[in-house]
Amino acid sequence: MDPLKSQTQNDGKPAVASNTPDLLFHELQTAVRGYLPNQDLSPLEKAYKFGADRHGPQLRVSGEPYITHPLNVALILTRFKVDLASITAAILHDVVEDTETPLAEIEQLFGKQVADLVDGMTKIGKIEFRSSQERLAENFRKMLFAMAKDVRVILIKLADRLHNMRTIEALPPPKRRRITQETLDIYAPLASRLGIYGIKSELEDLCLRQMKSDVYQELKSKIALKKTQRMASIEDVKEKLEAELKKYGFQNVIVYGRPKHFFSIYKKMIERHLTFEDVHDLFAFRIIVDTVKDCYEALGVVHAMWKPMPGRFKDYIAMPKANLYQSLHTTVIRPNGEPAEIQIRTHEMHETCESGIAAHWSYKDKGSGSNAPADPKAQNPDLKKFAWLRQMMEWQTELKDPEEFLEAVKVDLFDDEIFIFTPKGDVIGLPHGATALDFAFNVHSAIGLTTVGAKVNGRIVPIKKKLKSGDIVEVLTSPGQKPNKEWLNFVTSSRAKNKIRSYLRSQQREKSRKMGRSMLEQACEARSFDLDKLLKQGHGEAMARAAKESAFDDMLASIGYGKLDAKDVLAKIFPEKEIQIDPTVPVAVPQPETKKGAPREGILVSGIDNVLVNFGRCCNPLPGEDIQGFITRGRGVTVHRATCSRALDLDPQRRVMVQWAGTPGGESHPAGTHHAFIRVITRDRPGVLADVTMAIAACGANIQRANIQVSSDLLGVLDFELTLNGLTQLQAIFRKVESLPEIVSVERRSSGRQQNGRVI
Repeated sequence: MDPLKSQTQNDGKPAVASNTPDLLFHELQTAVRGYLPNQDLSPLEKAYKFGADRHGPQLRVSGEPYITHPLNVALILTRFKVDLASITAAILHDVVEDTETPLAEIEQLFGKQVADLVDGMTKIGKIEFRSSQERLAENFRKMLFAMAKDVRVILIKLADRLHNMRTIEALPPPKRRRITQETLDIYAPLASRLGIYGIKSELEDLCLRQMKSDVYQELKSKIALKKTQRMASIEDVKEKLEAELKKYGFQNVIVYGRPKHFFSIYKKMIERHLTFEDVHDLFAFRIIVDTVKDCYEALGVVHAMWKPMPGRFKDYIAMPKANLYQSLHTTVIRPNGEPAEIQIRTHEMHETCESGIAAHWSYKDKGSGSNAPADPKAQNPDLKKFAWLRQMMEWQTELKDPEEFLEAVKVDLFDDEIFIFTPKGDVIGLPHGATALDFAFNVHSAIGLTTVGAKVNGRIVPIKKKLKSGDIVEVLTSPGQKPNKEWLNFVTSSRAKNKIRSYLRSQQREKSRKMGRSMLEQACEARSFDLDKLLKQGHGEAMARAAKESAFDDMLASIGYGKLDAKDVLAKIFPEKEIQIDPTVPVAVPQPETKKGAPREGILVSGIDNVLVNFGRCCNPLPGEDIQGFITRGRGVTVHRATCSRALDLDPQRRVMVQWAGTPGGESHPAGTHHAFIRVITRDRPGVLADVTMAIAACGANIQRANIQVSSDLLGVLDFELTLNGLTQLQAIFRKVESLPEIVSVERRSSGRQQNGRVI
């Protein structure tokens, strides 16, 4: 569904559109005919008329006819020269979700292949979720599952998100912020992982424009001032590189420069604490040659011309990125003292860089029409080229909890990689910051669970040792070794985290199951029952049904957790006056009513009455935030933020539905005292602390505690513990503080614990 679709119908006023639907469709036809000259394009016209008819008078929030959105999505896809089925599906991608059109009708009119693509794009509807985070997770899970069947789904989805971000200004600010954050967290990294750098760069720039409008405009104006100088510099470098390469016999060589996109400049400024004036490499150069041999020879020419900067050379040809990206990267110092980043690749590598996964898929050479049957066997070789994508497909079965799945996806979407060698010389890619234990789990889960240490380059090291590219690692194991919670504090890969959590939960569940059985046995003894006899007579299944659990062991675990009372379970099956159990008499299983608990600490707990409520100290949830609750033995229900990473370590079976007291949706923000921890990074100057504290006070919050330090790079680190009413007030504080001129960043901290002399 397009978030920019208006909720109202046409009121008779003319639609405001930069391009009419007919003009857009004509442009689309021309673009498709440019790379599919011999293809019958009648399915496109059929899809356009069908979509326009079904969307009818629907408008986008901007006032444009709704059909302009799917047409623009299809037009974006033509840059990748996708097949006719993909373009057709792009035109129809919102028809099933936003109109009364059934998917079966799409299949009947346009074929199964198009229908499957449209279904992959259709969000999950008519299901109630505990939080918006869970809905996002389940929709993303469905999209990945569809991508496993057909990689074209994700190309359509990225084009859809790109057009929505291009036109997002029409939405109200809260919705813009949510969609922008989701784009930056998931869709831009996903485009990068798929090697589609054009979409990735544009998405990041659009996100920067929304999230840091003042920074974006400042960069835009400063770069515009240097445009003439920049273009002259680019031409100068190009001419010198071309002349030198041709002197060494390179004939079919292409050299060009490109300005770096705004987000990459902003990211460098933040990471290295630079001002715009301190960023000298505002553009990068590419040298495109015929063969791999030419790449390395061209590198030698470049290094003979200008001195290379130490530590800035990367060989992605010998060790390609997970998204199949290949290139040589080097940074050299020009005679004027300014650095120049240069990438060297073949023509084929360049096509992969521009189109990513689209350059490798199985449909490109088939010339298939929209009704051509998809061949799953032909698709598999392409998916096999993306190891990280295969891992995501494994999560479909391994990660049952949607929020844990989303957290794992976010971790593995970021493509900062190191390359580690096994003793046999095999290369394994791991996330930046990975440890010896991450490596062990990547080799095999059973090895990871029993790892006691490792040999890195021949030296024995602990399992938490961080690895660097080029390390040769051998894992040391012991049958007696078992994982513990401390392992989660230093592993970085989602695979390792998932396996450790799974093991710990199984241990936790087994303990709770044993405790639950002991408690049920005690309750049976109080009623003069023998639990073993009850089970032999078949009453175990009846108990589980009465407790609304899927199995007897699940019921025992719930009793052990404190979620169920053993006495209540027995009372539902055997009334107090019943003395003997006759196995020939069917047991009536009552259906207990679900109650909503009374408000405690501003929280409603669904299904449990009169329960103690605590807030997780790890995340300090605020009214207005999505929350989740977990049964905690002896402490009632502990409430966490929906995004709390600590909650991911808890068993999903202990989760209960919770919401803030107020309206049925929990939208009201009850007044009260809630704690929040924030960190403000500033440029060090007199009076900046007073400005920040006044900004906080102006928003009505109270500062409970402050910790002020100045770092070695002359940045002020201001940590505050605040008491406030809810999320709206915290957001107001962020906006107020971020508007101050000397502020570098403002972030929310999980807690105020001290670590190494600093508040965290």
